[in-house]
This record gives sequence, structure tokens and C-alpha cells, in this order.
Amino acid sequence: MQWNFEYLRLRFPDKKRLRFFSIFVAVSFLFWIITKLSNSYSSFVEFDVNFVNAPPLIVLDENPNARLRTDITASGFELLIYHFIKNEINVSIENADYDLGTGKIDLMGQKFGLQQQLYKNVRLNRVSPSHLNFKYGKLKRLKVPIIPPNNINFKPGYDQAGNWLIQPDSVWIYGPSKEVNKISGLSIESLKENDIDGDIEETLKLLPINQIQYETHEVLVKTKVKRFTEKSVEAFINIKNLPDSLAIKLFPQSINITFLVLIEKADVISARDFKFSCDYDQAQINDTNSMDIFLDIKPNYVRNVKWKIKKVDYLIRK
Repeated sequence: MQWNFEYLRLRFPDKKRLRFFSIFVAVSFLFWIITKLSNSYSSFVEFDVNFVNAPPLIVLDENPNARLRTDITASGFELLIYHFIKNEINVSIENADYDLGTGKIDLMGQKFGLQQQLYKNVRLNRVSPSHLNFKYGKLKRLKVPIIPPNNINFKPGYDQAGNWLIQPDSVWIYGPSKEVNKISGLSIESLKENDIDGDIEETLKLLPINQIQYETHEVLVKTKVKRFTEKSVEAFINIKNLPDSLAIKLFPQSINITFLVLIEKADVISARDFKFSCDYDQAQINDTNSMDIFLDIKPNYVRNVKWKIKKVDYLIRK
């Protein structure tokens, strides 16, 4: 050994000997660290808990802030990672005990599931505490109808020629009671097609609502689309709730209406197919000499009925 050091002293100048010795020490230390970290050790590691797999009508209070302390056996490398990063672990509450707003879950019964979330060669020895409690609330469940599509972009001369067929026509929803009670119908996304000139059959997604969950997220919508043409007629106005003892005259007595009609019905439709009215009781309540005009009856093959005059004046005959 003495000869070796003497050999090094003669072989290398002082600075080179120092550099060589430093590298030797660093490599030796690194090798020692790697050797030590490759060994297995037991240590305590804490995890933030994420509660998962809640039953459908159970909602957790926000920010449960649950933590789990584990005793694990792992290599030094793995323990080093666990001690320098934020650790999270999922705990299933599907089979928890639920009672009066407080849930309780047995962690020892989930040891295998917890073990599966650790690194491959890590062994889970113990968990603490053995049970976790959490606060929860119950959701309200309600069946809500689907609102049919609107604002459809038809090709000029075409329009819807039948009712909407929606499958399913209503969907079960659940959420906090306060939010569920606000909902009377569910909207769907717009049709993907433009300039539509043929029958519609499309699967559309339900539009999301904050804090509300759906059991079904898509619906199928169908309807017939046919060619229409525009037509106009002069329609008479009837008077509702007029006492037998009164006779009144309307100004005007008829109105011009325009509408879209199925092209095969254009030659047979007439003013007799429409019923317009005004309500004398409304005029008495509002104490006015005019009445609103209402459309009471129209053929089902007619669309977009329009009239410019919205009110009629009247004069009581004596």
C-alpha cells in the first residue's frame, strides 16, 4: 500500500493528485448513497385522502381535509420520493356507513385497494386511523323533460312538418334540492347541420348545469322536414265573452295574415282554416277601447303565421 501511494505521488503532480482524490471520494460517496438507498426501510408517510365512488344520491361536503398516516416498507429511493412530494390516495366510500349526515369508512377493509395505489415494490404495513369519518348530504332525484331543439337553420322553402320525437323524452337528474327545484326542462346542444332540407335524426348532448348530474347524457331527436311555400289570406276576427245585450263593431273586422304551408296543401287552404279572436273581458279589465288579437286555431301543416295588426279598436252600437 505504501508503494502505491508513493507511485501515485511520483506519477501525478500535487494538483492532479488532489483532483484525482476528490473524484475518487465523490464516486465512492455516490456509490455508498446508491447502495444505502437501494436497501429497504420502514417509515411513516402521510397521504391526503380523496374520497371516491360515492353512491348516486350522496354528495360530500366541500373540502373534507382528511389525512391518512401509513407505515410502509420501501426502498430508500421510494421513501425519498414520498417524503418530498405531495402524496394523495383514493379511499372508496361506496360501502361506507351513512347515518344522519356523517359517513364512516373502515380503512382496514380497504387495505388491498390502498396497497394497489402505492409503488410496485412498496409494502403497506399499517394505516392510521383505522376508520375515517366524513360529512355528507343527500341529493334530490327528479325526472325532467327534454326541451325540443329550436333555432333550426332550414334551407329556404323548407320547415319542420311534424312533432319532435325525442328518445328518451325525459331524463333523471340529481343534485342539491335547491338547484333541482329550479329546473323544469333540460336543453340540448344545437343541431350540427345547417341549410336543412331533409328529415332530421341526430344524437345530441344535454347542456351541462352547475351542480346537476344526469343519468343519461345524450338523446336522439327526430322530425320530418318538408317543402313549404308562403301564402297570405284575409281572416275574420271573432269576439269572445261578449254579453248578449251588447253589439260592437271592430276596426278592422279582418286582418291579413301570411304563413308557410306545405306545398301540397297550398291550393286547398283558405281563411276558414284559421280562427282569430279578441277578448271583450280583457278590454273591460284594462279599461281600454282596444283588444289584443289571438290566433286560436290553425292547421297543423302551417308554420310561422304572422299578422301586422296586433290590436283592434271597437265601438259599442246603441
